[in-house]
Amino acid sequence: MHRSPLTFALVSASIAGLVVFAGCSKREEPKPVAPGIAAPTNDVPDWVNDPTQGGKVFGAYGVSERMLAGEKAMRDRAMLSARQELAAMINSKIQGVVKDWVREGGIITSQDNAQAAMTSFESAVRNVINQELQGSMQKARYVDPQTGKLYVWVVVDQAVVQKIAEQAKSAARENKELRAHMAAKIEAEKAFAELDRLIDKEMGLAK
Repeated sequence: MHRSPLTFALVSASIAGLVVFAGCSKREEPKPVAPGIAAPTNDVPDWVNDPTQGGKVFGAYGVSERMLAGEKAMRDRAMLSARQELAAMINSKIQGVVKDWVREGGIITSQDNAQAAMTSFESAVRNVINQELQGSMQKARYVDPQTGKLYVWVVVDQAVVQKIAEQAKSAARENKELRAHMAAKIEAEKAFAELDRLIDKEMGLAK
């Protein structure tokens, strides 16, 4: 059967087009994940995104890069990081309450005295917090399959929170700089009772 040059050219172009299309389709197919290799994922435990669980707990997580020394060394580093974060969080809450209490109560007679009082108080409370958090333990752990990083979640027990709050209240009452600027003993007791209430409220211990 005789075909014209034009017909032959059209058929050839169609076949070439099909070959190109088939090649493109083949290249676009996703490659299967090789055995033993973790598939890419962004899934992480909820505590990584929200370590305080919506403000319900005093929690923080620490992270450690993969280490040749092994998981124990990684865990120790991650735990230290989490405890430091917790200490900063709790300290910030207590110091914020006391600063507002000092400012709004008009207890301190000068800015220099206010600074001296807060510096002394901050040092005492920081020591209390660091000491109490040494015994905190991990709540959960997670290893990122992509990077090998270890995440450790640490949550402070309610009993420890209570102890920190009580010692912070005592530190305030024993602070000579704060007491030195009270107008009278009866007013001082009322003021410190109000501070107790504010600390309990900020630490989630109010009844």
